[in-house]
Amino acid sequence: MDSELKSKVQANIDYITSVALSNAKKRTIQENLDKIENNADDLDSVLNLRVNNALKQEFSRICKLNQSSASSELKRYMLKIVKQGSL
Repeated sequence: MDSELKSKVQANIDYITSVALSNAKKRTIQENLDKIENNADDLDSVLNLRVNNALKQEFSRICKLNQSSASSELKRYMLKIVKQGSL
């Protein structure tokens, strides 16, 4: 094979490899999302964070006004971010 043909073959191999890796990554992400959604009621971990008291109180107040809780809303936000794959 001449060098131009070798270069084209290598470019095709590189492209096929990148597509395969991309598809594998998408499958893994979807599998993780399925696990998260299928086990939504399995609350097996705790997340502690520090916030300003005024912020916490106001957030809790707004959540109550909307018949929700701070915990539910934060979990909903976390799931949205995971589904989007970015902030």
